[in-house]
Amino acid sequence: MGARLLIQRASWTLIDQGVVSFGNFLLNVTLARTLSEEDYGEFALFLGAVFMLRTIDYSLVSYPLSVRLCVASGEERAGLLGNTILLAVALGLMLAVVMALGTRVLEVDNIVLPACLCYLCWQAQETSRRCLLADFRYRAAVAGDGIAYVGQAMLIALLAWLDAITLPVALYMMSATFGIGAMMHASKLRFGWPNFAESRRLARECFAVGKWSLVNYQLVLARVQLLPWMLAALAGTATTASLQAGLNIANMMNPIIFGIGNAVPQVAAHAYRSGGTIGASRAALGYVLFGLSPILLISAAGVLMPELLLRTVYGPSSPYLAAAAGLQLLMIAGVLDYVAEMISKTLLGVEAGRLASLVNVAAVGTAAVLAFVLIGPFGVFGACLALLVANLVRATGALIAIAWLIADERSRTLARSVAAVSAAPLDKVLGAPAEQ
Repeated sequence: MGARLLIQRASWTLIDQGVVSFGNFLLNVTLARTLSEEDYGEFALFLGAVFMLRTIDYSLVSYPLSVRLCVASGEERAGLLGNTILLAVALGLMLAVVMALGTRVLEVDNIVLPACLCYLCWQAQETSRRCLLADFRYRAAVAGDGIAYVGQAMLIALLAWLDAITLPVALYMMSATFGIGAMMHASKLRFGWPNFAESRRLARECFAVGKWSLVNYQLVLARVQLLPWMLAALAGTATTASLQAGLNIANMMNPIIFGIGNAVPQVAAHAYRSGGTIGASRAALGYVLFGLSPILLISAAGVLMPELLLRTVYGPSSPYLAAAAGLQLLMIAGVLDYVAEMISKTLLGVEAGRLASLVNVAAVGTAAVLAFVLIGPFGVFGACLALLVANLVRATGALIAIAWLIADERSRTLARSVAAVSAAPLDKVLGAPAEQ
């Protein structure tokens, strides 16, 4: 039953995440082929900003929900969902203000309104989706995610065919499909009426549970987003577009990385309650191995035939064909990212967020130093190489961290066992009645 449940959950989370990533892939390819390099570079920066803001909501709202909802029951579940949505709305509005200020600072005033609207609708879709995933309802999320992600890609492809696509129009279309997806997800959930006193208490609990998740995700995104922002600053948004073009193909691994990653934290958290770090690691390992084979297959395809993939996706005369060597590095970096991310998720599940943060700090520091050294002389290739080395540092550090936790737990268990055995004869002597 355990193996069957693992396969069922892992399969549906991969299917759902596959729909999301497929839609994102189609969207990025369509915009890369349609928009100018400068406009597509702006879109890449917009995506980076969205992902950074979404980690705040995920860590402080969705992640705490994921470790609480599946053990709640009855009216407690409905009340938890209602109060969680209230917190998500309040947080989303504050972050939308941050999005507006960011577009002003970057002097891209033409997308202030569509960017903020797109962010809010995207956040509504993602939060309602996380409510389903927190209860392992991956199958129920597929339809809404299909409308939100594949639907937007098809609409924008149609507008591109009609030669009516601009960056603001694309953001408005994304807003519409995200809104529809959010409503579809919400229709499958039962929300209780929010209680403001309970919401305040829940907010404190969410911060206590999610603070290390927030630190880790911000570090993870800083490691990745540091590179396109530095490229934009040093060489213009056109080079950022070239990096994003390579990432679009390397991100074919995202359905596995995100899909398996959606399940690992709560799986590890549940196993940790009864089996400690060792039990949590064993429970997570089954999911990790389930996704490792397709990760290696995708990476091998990118390493062996990068030119073919770029030509197929962007066309034979695309300016992005020069990114072939960088794509090979990104594919190897993706494998390392998968290993590191799964271990990091496991560390969060066993309440070792501080240790995971130390690993991510090392990776971000490596990326920052190498970016300064390599981007100047090597451009996009240097950015890809910096990411690969940073991912290697992160994966190595994560392996050392989880191995240290397991070794520490085993030594503590052994010490308790020795102490119990040593104390047993003395207790027996002291407590035994005298023989007649």
